Amino acid sequence: MRRAVERLALVALLALVVAATPARAGDLPAPVSTPALSGVWTAMNSGRQVFRGMWTAEVALATPNVALGTWTLTNEQAQVLMGGSWSARKVPRGWRGAWSARVGSSNQIFSGTWDADEALLKGAKTFRDMLARTAEKQLAGIWHMGRAHGTWWLKGPS
Repeated sequence: MRRAVERLALVALLALVVAATPARAGDLPAPVSTPALSGVWTAMNSGRQVFRGMWTAEVALATPNVALGTWTLTNEQAQVLMGGSWSARKVPRGWRGAWSARVGSSNQIFSGTWDADEALLKGAKTFRDMLARTAEKQLAGIWHMGRAHGTWWLKGPS
């Protein structure tokens, strides 16, 4: 019994020593994604109603043509009315994605799809390239939600 207690104490001591030892740069795990990107978005529906909000994006190093992000819809007082997530992937002639959001006051969920034509994004080899361009110029595409549809624009930080 005493031998088992001594072994347990030794294992606990070794665990404490390992946990307290500072990691060397070579021991640290490689980053799994590139630094997050963010900006503002504007959208218009077919009735010319305008919507605005913020977006964020992360692109994994292993899959540069796939991205995940978040977005919010705000009112004129910058209060968040709904928030959600989006995803994107490269397709032969552009970028395609899906989005969803939950309305804060009612918990109602909305979802849809979006597209961006590759012709508008000349030179953007990866999704990160495309989003990084929003710091220089506005990017545009089309969104759908059931029968509703419209246009969207992304702008990065100024």
